[in-house]
This record gives sequence, structure tokens and C-alpha cells, in this order.
Amino acid sequence: MAAPGSTLPPLGPGYRRLLAAGALGNLGDGIALVALPWYTATLTGDPVAVAAVAAAGRLPWLGALVAGAVGDRMDRRRLMVRAGAGKALVLVVLAALAAVGAAPVPVVVAAALLVGVCEVFFDNTAQSLMPMVVPRERLERANGMLWSVEEVAGRFAGAPLAGVLVAVSAAAAFGAQALLAAGAVGALLALRGDFTPAAGAGAAVPLRVLVGEGVRWLWGHRLLRTLAVVLGLSNLAASMNAAVLVLFARDVLGVGAAGFGLLLTAVSAGMVLGAQVVHRLVPLVAPGVALAAALAVQAVGYLLVGSVHRVWVFAVCFVAVGFFTMWWNVVTVSLRQRIVPGHLLSRVLAAYRTVGWGTAPVGALAAGGLAAALEPVVGRVWALSAPFLVAGVLSAALVAVSAARLTTRAVRAAEAGAGSHTRSTGTQTSPEAVDPSSP
Repeated sequence: MAAPGSTLPPLGPGYRRLLAAGALGNLGDGIALVALPWYTATLTGDPVAVAAVAAAGRLPWLGALVAGAVGDRMDRRRLMVRAGAGKALVLVVLAALAAVGAAPVPVVVAAALLVGVCEVFFDNTAQSLMPMVVPRERLERANGMLWSVEEVAGRFAGAPLAGVLVAVSAAAAFGAQALLAAGAVGALLALRGDFTPAAGAGAAVPLRVLVGEGVRWLWGHRLLRTLAVVLGLSNLAASMNAAVLVLFARDVLGVGAAGFGLLLTAVSAGMVLGAQVVHRLVPLVAPGVALAAALAVQAVGYLLVGSVHRVWVFAVCFVAVGFFTMWWNVVTVSLRQRIVPGHLLSRVLAAYRTVGWGTAPVGALAAGGLAAALEPVVGRVWALSAPFLVAGVLSAALVAVSAARLTTRAVRAAEAGAGSHTRSTGTQTSPEAVDPSSP
């Protein structure tokens, strides 16, 4: 972190192109947040089937280790381009099938799985590309701005837009997402330079060796290992809610497709607000306090939503959850980018996110099964509320873990231990990584 009052280096045009790719891609993802579950809910009211679609989209994170190894052995921008193009192709096929009525639930599950594979390569590589594009001391600001733009595009714009598109047809919604994915590829193609890690592994090294190096590095780092496990359990809780959210919104809160899209903007509002101010709060609030607070707010929010079935309660709680989720993200992602050696960054991030996101399909399927099992006993309203309540209890337990293990002292020690690591700049041949004219 730069000293207060010091002149910070600019983010540069390379960052702006990465920002544009994130905005376009997330605008499409915002459409999918509404269109995919809503389309599935029109095909079936079965919570298990709806949860299966959500699980399919997260399942590929269990294979993120391969994406990380590939991202440490080849040009990271090129890998993102290929992943984005593959995503666009899958969505074009899904739109065409939906247009002719040939996209039943199994087809939707398969499409969600393939899109998820592409997103694993795209998203994991984007995080490892970031410190090659922006100066080390501006990572908090760069990450915060990126998430802010992505949230505005994804939920403030994409989710409401999806409600309009779904009213036209599911094919229109999926087709629009395909066009936006292609636009993200175009933005990345404008990012010039070589973004192969300078100390990256050669093509002759087997993938299993590369994967093993990343896993061992992560598991040997006590703080990051603990963060990954806590994130995994937290995401398990969050995915339980997300899996049944479309049915909860429709059958418990009583909203339609457009209302569902607007509900999703609650989390986004909190995250956008967080992105604007969290980077200023990071030097003022101890990281251990911030991490525990994020989990505590998540616990309270989930419990209130699951027990008080009011739209305004949902909105208030998820604004707060979104704000503190952004705080958690800015602190932990910037920490990883700062302390992991550059040539290992993609692999370690992949190992971290395998643990952190690999629980999501488990949570989604568990939520669907829980709701289906409870419905004959407690009725549909409380059956769909149960995943929120279970997620709240789990999040409350994580607060204690965070207070004991994710302390400010541990964070500071990890940063001090990484002081000898320098930012990986790859073999950047273009001057656009740092542009003196950038604000």
C-alpha cells in the first residue's frame, strides 16, 4: 500500500481494456442470472431440477486446477479469448434450441455445464492477469473498480434487462448473452502485449506436475489455506440460497420475472457501494475485523430473509450482504495477488478457488433436496425458506472460525513474509501496462 498522500501510478489503458471485457461479459452474466433459472422454472417447478441447473454452472470449478496450470504456462490474455469465444458459441446453440422448443431441462443443464467450464478458464485467468496489467500498489483500487463495473453491468443493467428479454423469449435472452460474450472477446483482443508469465513453466512439464506445485504451495500457506476453506463453506451457504432463489422469489415473495431481476440488484447495490468506499476503509479497519464482520452480516442477513418473508427485508439484508461481500473480496483477492509468486499465481488461485467454489454445486443440490424433502411436511413456503435458515446457521459458525484463525496479526505476517516477491509482469512488450496519461 502506498503511503497516504503519495502519488499513485496510473492504472493504464491495459486495465481499461480488461475492465471493458469484464463489463461486457458480466452484462451477459447478469442476463443469465435471471434468464437461465426463470426459463428452467417455466419448464418445471421441481426444486431439484432447478437446483441441478445452478449446480451444473458451478460444478466446473472442481476442475479449476487444470485452468490454473494452463494459465501459468501460456499467454493469459489468449487463454481468456479462447474461453470467451467458447462461451459465446455454447450460448448461440442454446438460443437456437430454445427458439425451436428443443431445450428441455437436460439441455439447459448441459449448456450451464459448458458455459461454466468456459467461465472457470476466463475468470481464474482474469485474476492472475490483473497484477500483470496494473501496478502492485493499486491492486485494491483496480479490483474494487472492476467489481463495481461488473456488478453494475451484471445486476443493475443485466438482471432488469433480462426481465424484458425473457418477456420476448428465452432465445432472445440467450442470444443477447452470446453477443455480449463475443464483445468481451473483442475488448481482450485490443489488449496488446505478451502476457505469458516470465517464469512460467515450459510446455514440456506435465500438467499434473504444474497442478501439484500450485496445490502444495497453497496447502503449505496456513493463512491462505484457512481462507480457502472458510470461503468454501461460505459459498456452500450462498449457493444454497441461489439454487432456490427463483422459486423463493416467485412462490414466497410473489414476484414475477421482472421483479426477480430487480431483487438481484439488491446484492449488486451493496457491492457497488462497497467497491466505491472499501479501498478507503482497508487502511482504517483491521483486516481480521473486516473478515469476521463480513461473515456475521451474511449470517444475520440469511436468517432474516428466511424467517421474515418481505421483499423490503430481502432488499435491505442483501444490500448489506453485498457491501460486506465486496469488502471480503477486495481484502482477500488483493492479498493473494500480493503474496503469491507471479509464476505460480494462476495455479495457486485455481487451487484456492477449487476449494472456495467447489462446494457451490454441493450446496445447490443440497438446497434442492432439502426443499423437496421438507415440502410435504412444512409446506412450500417454509420448504423454500429452509436453505436460507441453514445457510445462516452455517455462516454464524464461520464467524467464530474467522475470529480465531483469520486475525489481523496473521494477515500482516503473511504480507511481511511475501515482501521479497515482486509483481509478475510477464514479457510485456507494450508500454500500455502503465500509461502516464491515465487518470
